[in-house]
Amino acid sequence: MYKILIVDDEMVFRRGIRAMLQKSDFCIGQISEAVDGCEAMRLLEQGDFDIVITDIRMPRMDGLMLCKSIREKGMRPGIVVLSGYDDFKYAQAAIKYGVSDYVLKPVSRTKLIEVLKEVVRKREESGIHLKYSKMDGLVTGLAEALWNQDKEAWQRTGKEARDSLSGMGSRSGNEILKEIILNTADKISDRMGERLPADAFEEHDFEENLEILWEMASNRKRHGLLETVREHLLANPAMSQEELCSLLGFSSSHFSSAFKEKTGKKFVDYRTEIRMEAARRQLCIPSKTVTQVAAEVGYNDYSHFSSVFKKFYGKTPAQFREGRGLSL
Repeated sequence: MYKILIVDDEMVFRRGIRAMLQKSDFCIGQISEAVDGCEAMRLLEQGDFDIVITDIRMPRMDGLMLCKSIREKGMRPGIVVLSGYDDFKYAQAAIKYGVSDYVLKPVSRTKLIEVLKEVVRKREESGIHLKYSKMDGLVTGLAEALWNQDKEAWQRTGKEARDSLSGMGSRSGNEILKEIILNTADKISDRMGERLPADAFEEHDFEENLEILWEMASNRKRHGLLETVREHLLANPAMSQEELCSLLGFSSSHFSSAFKEKTGKKFVDYRTEIRMEAARRQLCIPSKTVTQVAAEVGYNDYSHFSSVFKKFYGKTPAQFREGRGLSL
């Protein structure tokens, strides 16, 4: 089952190609669309595609620059360039970026499917492609073993990955093994709610990366998202959820759901706990006023700060300080 990305700024053209593919006997697992090269790169960085079908003339990033960017990023999809007659020589220039084929518009369904089947055949014969279903199965198996802390299954699936690529050239096989590691890291990151750094795997072979990923994810899973968030909030109690999400690489909605799932707490409630801990410590510093403390832990409204503090400690901030012989 192949994942295909269609890139063109004309919706009618994209939908036409999609319809051709859906009505064919080509083995399709997923079809995605992008309006230009910039959106295409974003989708390619989020997930793997087996084939990219792209127009040449597009705003922001054209087809030629897209082909260049794909190869510079080390991505290995088959690329089919579709061009009008006037752009044909321009399309030919994309060959240096590893384009699999280029076809003149308008293209018939028969011609398109013929080209795609040839792209797949060449990729599989050259040993640079592992079928999507097999790749996905290996990545899922590794992620499940890591999540369940099943070292035996982890090692067994790692061996299966190596064996699956035993007939390929060393360079192509190593590239696919690196891709398996990165995809597994992405999948386990999604489950933990915390990104694992991809550059940790850059200079190691597959066996070393298996161990690095196991240790890295196991440690993060043990300590959890709670400790990571706690460290940031203790350093800056006034930090907003948006600022924290930016640091951790999450969308706000994803972070909220991941935090609740992992900790059983709403982020806003946990942040309030940390803020009150910080306020209690800072109120013991004679040189700080209550208003200053409120602002430093994220409260611009003194009355609200006082109300929340009393809910936690049974006293207002002023009463807390008076009990310790401190002025307001």
